[in-house]
Amino acid sequence: MEDKLNLMVVPWRDVTVESLGFAARSDYVEWFWLPVLGPSATWLLRRIDWGFDEFPEGYLLDSRTTAQALGIAARADAGTIFGRALARLNGFGITQVASDSLAVRRILPPISQRQIDRLPLHLRQVHGDWLRQRHFAA
Repeated sequence: MEDKLNLMVVPWRDVTVESLGFAARSDYVEWFWLPVLGPSATWLLRRIDWGFDEFPEGYLLDSRTTAQALGIAARADAGTIFGRALARLNGFGITQVASDSLAVRRILPPISQRQIDRLPLHLRQVHGDWLRQRHFAA
């Protein structure tokens, strides 16, 4: 899957999530997924997603260059911020290993009730209204 510097990333297509979810660079992800994933993982996801705009079927992500652009340690080792960001994306179901590549969601599902319960109070209070007003209002 990776050679410590490069990582093949491909879009993870999931019809169910895509029918009810939120784009990786959406306000929803910034407001509600960010406290769950953390800033490094969220920015990494956004950078990967930007790459899919140019290479919709996938591309070779230069881990070192990407990490440097995010202002974090430029290695994919598990103990680095970059490595932990990758692990967090995987742990929360935003990425999954797919043969020789890493499949990455471009559309994220709404956060779970368990994740909502762990949000700061002001975000817990607005989450339901936010969904109704911005997502399901169509």
